[in-house]
Amino acid sequence: MSVDHFWRRLPGPAVDTCSPTELGELVPDRHDVRYDQLAADGLLLGVRSTARLMELALTENGLHPDPAARLPVYGGERPEPGAAGPLVLRPEQVAAAFTFLRDSALGELVRQQNTVLARTVAHLGYPTPWSETWAARVVADLRELRDFFADAAAAGDAVVVRESR
Repeated sequence: MSVDHFWRRLPGPAVDTCSPTELGELVPDRHDVRYDQLAADGLLLGVRSTARLMELALTENGLHPDPAARLPVYGGERPEPGAAGPLVLRPEQVAAAFTFLRDSALGELVRQQNTVLARTVAHLGYPTPWSETWAARVVADLRELRDFFADAAAAGDAVVVRESR
């Protein structure tokens, strides 16, 4: 099963003027013609198949009870509580997520969760088992996410998060 996960930077006030549908449409997936340009401009980040593993590495080790650990991947709030749609991290949440990512030893977090991540890869039915290659990919994606949040926090941006299957 492949789940793509996307983060899109927007000016902070923009999230208050868009409907949930409009917010979702602002976050293109890999097949959208806008994807490459937005990614090149640093306004969009996408990962394939690693978001759940990234979340587990950040939150399941007990070393980081900080609530900010849950913000980068699946954090934020829905524009309409209880409704489906994108998640929104407001500028202060983006800053908290960046601070958490900046202050975390991302490679060590992944290594500490080796057993949990291997079990998750098997449970989700990925075609290849957990390996050093998987671990390196998750660490690389976490570092990209850290850098994305650094730029968003510096600009005072909000971040809209969306999954596609």
